[in-house]
Amino acid sequence: MAKKHQTSLSQIRRMTGKTQAQVAGQLGVSKATYSSWETGRAELGAERLRALCDFFHCTPNDILGYGHSARHLSPLSEEDERLLMLFKLQPPNMRQYILGIMDYTAKGRRSRSR
Repeated sequence: MAKKHQTSLSQIRRMTGKTQAQVAGQLGVSKATYSSWETGRAELGAERLRALCDFFHCTPNDILGYGHSARHLSPLSEEDERLLMLFKLQPPNMRQYILGIMDYTAKGRRSRSR
């Protein structure tokens, strides 16, 4: 793992307000294993990279340090995390329906605020 990758993973973790122990516990690995990913002592496999992306709600490019910076990440509130979890539990057709409602109401709010 190149140095910029190490920085990106640790940066993302810090920006989301998580500790190494919290991330490691969520992924089912030891804190030492997670730390080795951040420092570059161990390579991230595809499955672990995917799990980190799911946990941090980001892309592999964010973690690997390509393209966009990790600066856009911010901690999710408990309510945000609950909403995201509930949304992920929905079947694809229901997700599209929910997104349609949200888009429609967001557009209505934007046009009224002008």
